[in-house]
Amino acid sequence: MKRPLGMPSSSAPRLKDVAKAANVSLSAASRILRGERDRFGEATCKRVIEAAQRLGWRRNLLVNGIQTGRTKTIGVMIPPFDSFWVDVLAGIHIVLAANDYLPITIWVGDCQEMPHFEKDDDVGLGQISRLLDRRVDGLILWPSFAVAYYDHYRELIERKVPVVVVDHEFSEESIADSIETDEDRCAKAVAEHLVSLGHKNIACFSSRETAWQAWAIRRREAFEKALAKHSDVEVQSWRLNPWGTDGLEVAEEIITQDPRPTAVFCVTDHEALFMYEAAAIFGFNIPHDISVVGFADLDFAATLQPPLTTMRQRPKDIGRRTAQLILDRLDGDFTDHPTVTIRVGADLIVRESTAPPSANSPGSSR
Repeated sequence: MKRPLGMPSSSAPRLKDVAKAANVSLSAASRILRGERDRFGEATCKRVIEAAQRLGWRRNLLVNGIQTGRTKTIGVMIPPFDSFWVDVLAGIHIVLAANDYLPITIWVGDCQEMPHFEKDDDVGLGQISRLLDRRVDGLILWPSFAVAYYDHYRELIERKVPVVVVDHEFSEESIADSIETDEDRCAKAVAEHLVSLGHKNIACFSSRETAWQAWAIRRREAFEKALAKHSDVEVQSWRLNPWGTDGLEVAEEIITQDPRPTAVFCVTDHEALFMYEAAAIFGFNIPHDISVVGFADLDFAATLQPPLTTMRQRPKDIGRRTAQLILDRLDGDFTDHPTVTIRVGADLIVRESTAPPSANSPGSSR
């Protein structure tokens, strides 16, 4: 009687059992079942594969890892914090699964605590150590883990464990590969959109700009730089406190400025939500009284009232390219290739939250 899938057996079929049933050598059976079939005849390969299936033989990846030095696992320290990161994880999974690699995804805390979890670097280091103790072949990190583990990268390089960081670029070369959004081009696109509508008094609402939020710093600075080319445009920037707990207060400060900005660029859609809330509190209309632009095109952006104009990032593409870069590193000589930074574009999605400033708005060009 055939043993049901998953039922334990005291006499699990071994590779030598498959070789005997197929009437081939142990070495031939091993190579064929690893996919090295070019040197064997079609009939021989078919006989081995059918024998393995008939006996219920399964490859022992633990043994395979000892033999090859590869566990076929990748540590992925990225939380499903919002729809952007969920799609990044999806892209990573698609590529790793297609190449017979298993992602081991872990993070710190729960998703409600995620914006603040980096306060305990030791916990993050402990999670990374758990992955390394399980001999993962590579690591994919989101920014806060990348910063927390910065002092240990030399150890990873010596152990030839490739690392790819999403949304964080190290100033020091030969530390880790990185995949990030093309902040300069995206910020320029937002700036040109608002200027083309006639806005002259513009605010920038940034995130906390902690050490691991270098992307937010680059995004804000790129936006300020793009607007600096327009001598008749003024821009003022705000940011959240180090704990990210004063979003509504910052939004209220922006919207009650005198003169009030006619437009605000929020470095993520999360900050844009605070602007919508502040506008509702003070009875301001978006976009008649103030235009709002976000960044990411998260799953709620199109359902806001009015729907949010935002930069649509390409998270699945980011995830795919992240995973492929890890695999490329594993396939090549790790020490002979300099680290790379790949910048992925984004698309400006214009919706109803931006419009020309009203004729009586302070800072209006009309």
